[in-house]
Amino acid sequence: MNLKPERLAQALSKSPLPSIHLVYGEEPLQRLEAADAIRRAAQAVGAAERVRFDVATGIDWDFLHAETMSLSLFAGRRVFEIDLGKKKPDTNAQNFIATWTARGDQEDFCILTAEALSKDEQQAAWVRAIDAQGFVIGCRLPEGAEFREWLQARCHARGKTLAPEAAELLAVRTEGNLLAAAQEIDLLLLLVDEPRIGLEQALAAVSDSARYDVYKVVDSALAGDIARAVRMLRGVRDEGSDPVVLSWSAGRELRVLAKVAAARGVDAGFAAERVWASRQPLLRRALQRHTPAQLEALLRESVRIDQVAKGMGEGDPWEALESLLIALAGGPRMGMLAESLALVR
Repeated sequence: MNLKPERLAQALSKSPLPSIHLVYGEEPLQRLEAADAIRRAAQAVGAAERVRFDVATGIDWDFLHAETMSLSLFAGRRVFEIDLGKKKPDTNAQNFIATWTARGDQEDFCILTAEALSKDEQQAAWVRAIDAQGFVIGCRLPEGAEFREWLQARCHARGKTLAPEAAELLAVRTEGNLLAAAQEIDLLLLLVDEPRIGLEQALAAVSDSARYDVYKVVDSALAGDIARAVRMLRGVRDEGSDPVVLSWSAGRELRVLAKVAAARGVDAGFAAERVWASRQPLLRRALQRHTPAQLEALLRESVRIDQVAKGMGEGDPWEALESLLIALAGGPRMGMLAESLALVR
């Protein structure tokens, strides 16, 4: 049975537990946690002994076959774990898998792990044999909305919920790295006592610095205070902060401003975007300084800077962020931003 990692827990809750499983894919955290979940399920039904083999250090498949046919000295049932790594199973390995899946009286359990398999390899006879008898779990990095769902589900499994803004921040901060995302969530669970984790709590946790305040940097630009915005931006840069979080925060505010500016009336725009009353005076000041077309240009520039900050574009993200904040605050436009704004005037 082919399963996604998030469906494994439900499948394992049903009995009986299959005797063989394959966990493969490019995402190491999912591979590790899927194998751990299967191992725990096997232990729950009496498989107390764990026997590990690694293709990288060499496996005597004849010896392994003999081991699986013999009785355990310590327990009635065992878990045989075989790490294939990047190597495809050779003839001896495939024969071992074929023999295991052909046995109808298998009391032990086998967990095979492998890194990414090609599409052709996923259709190989040895994979189909495991699929017919047990679970085949493909692990890949979730992206976009799927990644945000993964973040929410991980928090929910630990008794917490993430506010949408907090999930968005975590997604931006840890995109492409599930292990980092898992560590950030673990930190949040330690620091936040409330059942719901909000944006401010997430900002405080992921920054790992008491002086790190993204909101104050962007708010200074919104207020039109160029000197303070630049001073704070350079301060958080010197503290070693991540420019991705700054670009995300600036982009988030600009997206709201652009939508409000395009609405039929500022009040209606604030209501549609659910802007808190306490923040409306600050945003009104920014709206008075910029036309809707200029705000759209600033928003496009923030998207470009976000790509640069993530290593998907050329340039210095901190210099680009400084230019963006100066422009947002109403100061002189520089570089590409000046050209962008000039096109929409």
